[in-house]
Amino acid sequence: MLSTASHAREGAAHADALTRALARFGHGSLRPGQSDLIADVFAGRPVIGVMPTGAGKSLCYQLPAVVFGERGGVTLVVSPLIALMKDQVDSLTARGIPAVALTSAAGAEEQRDIIDGIKAGMYTIVYVAPERFRSPRFIEVLRAIAGKLALIAIDEAHCISEWGHDFRPDYRRLGAVIQELAPPRIAAFTATATPEVRRDIALQLGMTAPKLHVRGFDRPNLYYSVVKAGGASDKASQLAELVRMREGGVALVYAATRKNAEAYAAELKSAGMRVRVYHAGLEDNVREKAQDTFMAGKLDVIVATNAFGMGVDKSDIRLVVHADMPRSPEAYYQEAGRGGRDGRPTRCVLLFNHGDVRLQEFLIDASYPSADVLRAVWKMLRDRPQLGELTPYDDELEARLRKQLGALGHQVNGAVVGAAVRILERHGMLRRDDERLAATRPEPGVFPVLDVESLQRRADVERGKLRTMVEYAYYPRCRRQFVLEYFGDEDWTNRDKKCGACDNCEAIAHGKQTGLSQTEQNAIRSLLLLVGALDGRFGRTRVTSIALGTEDDPKFDEVVERGCMRGWRKEQVMDLLRALEGAGLIEASRGEYPTIHNTKRGDQVSVGRIDPNELGIQMPTVTSRKQRSRFKKRR
Repeated sequence: MLSTASHAREGAAHADALTRALARFGHGSLRPGQSDLIADVFAGRPVIGVMPTGAGKSLCYQLPAVVFGERGGVTLVVSPLIALMKDQVDSLTARGIPAVALTSAAGAEEQRDIIDGIKAGMYTIVYVAPERFRSPRFIEVLRAIAGKLALIAIDEAHCISEWGHDFRPDYRRLGAVIQELAPPRIAAFTATATPEVRRDIALQLGMTAPKLHVRGFDRPNLYYSVVKAGGASDKASQLAELVRMREGGVALVYAATRKNAEAYAAELKSAGMRVRVYHAGLEDNVREKAQDTFMAGKLDVIVATNAFGMGVDKSDIRLVVHADMPRSPEAYYQEAGRGGRDGRPTRCVLLFNHGDVRLQEFLIDASYPSADVLRAVWKMLRDRPQLGELTPYDDELEARLRKQLGALGHQVNGAVVGAAVRILERHGMLRRDDERLAATRPEPGVFPVLDVESLQRRADVERGKLRTMVEYAYYPRCRRQFVLEYFGDEDWTNRDKKCGACDNCEAIAHGKQTGLSQTEQNAIRSLLLLVGALDGRFGRTRVTSIALGTEDDPKFDEVVERGCMRGWRKEQVMDLLRALEGAGLIEASRGEYPTIHNTKRGDQVSVGRIDPNELGIQMPTVTSRKQRSRFKKRR
């Protein structure tokens, strides 16, 4: 009886404190879903909150933090984004809430002052990056204030999972820290996490029976479409037209690389658009000026890599264009979700050329160097320290290392060398000062262990996510249903469900074909039969030549399917092979000269046991030379 009365009084006290905290943030009420999540935080239940960008997830830990702060409690927030931490701290302190971010952006003396302030209980909310948990001194600070820790909140929690789209090894330290400190409350937040990633978040953080809150994935005001594009000229033409025809507001264009971002921005500028470019290769002041100009509404469009967007809250983005294929559905949905935050209709367009998949495959391969390459880079810098001499230009170091790797038999590009250096530095096996990059032995317990098998698992995960993006591009049914089912939204598991607000739903409503014609289905089956007959002995180029009938080696005369694609262009056959690979019907071997073979599913399609229409395959579109030449004249 007394216990029930005590809980009732505590609940009433929380409600009063929450009302006061809401007022400090300028809100009179919470959004749908926020109230239930915050109630679970107060009750001490472990929480996983999956809420898309703009749904107000930061308030779900800031409000409880303010309430706990009234009683002397401290909330620790883990976030990987220094700029976002700074913005939130500035916003909180402007409201009179004691908050601080302990980051590498602060000098040594300032960091000492912040740590002293944390130990003295000066702050209600403390933001840190996951890398901070490498520091034994910081762990000691946490031990000293463990009794005051009311909540540990982990933002971008998908970074803890190998199965997520942005795995960061330093996040893996959090499980051991949480186990030692035993905070009374723990909450993990992410904008994009599949059911598999959610389960891994709970496992890595040691959560027992966590309360899962999945809210707001469906953004009804966003209109999804995929527009088939030819080469660079065709993309530039379509980009200019899309930006020109947007319905008010501003446009946001995403590119896969810095080079592409610069090229698209130049094309848009030549088309008369007010445009800025944003990527990590620019000086800080240039990036800040571009973002400030964009936020002030002085642009028609900003062209950016994925370095842009975290923490950017602009309500009138009316058009989001992915000019290149994104690497994962998570990245695509998060970036597309930066549009239409005011609830007004907004277009989200993917300009798709199957050749873009090759670029992402290259970037994935470059991001995860082999164990042999990692070992060779470390040994070279150990045995020949002069190779690590630093100059103002990073590409000079990469070129030097690449040349020496080539002499050792490792034929790699500069992107692979750069990734190898970053990975070795992240794991404490390389250290740089003002003069050189030097091989070293990592301090035990300070850096995450380098698990080369994990790197290859990550590469496989990335390739799987890329295949899902290819499926999305070719999907003949509702695009919203495809995306929401991927993220585990139980209301969208029925593949016959339609949203009425995507290009495919609109086409179906008007009686247009979104699947494959009988001729296209026959072409797919014929090509798969050929790949099966060749039994994984040849690569895409040789298979294409045999399919076109241009391969004159007499040993292929007896192959029944030889010449099955006569009349097609070489580019079309190559792209169709990649489309079939993206749909999981063909697999490529590893190595410098990959060969291709059918999967079990591919064999079933080839003999008619599976309808290719059920797999969401559409034929690649290749812009004709005639169309490209017309564009050049028009420019």
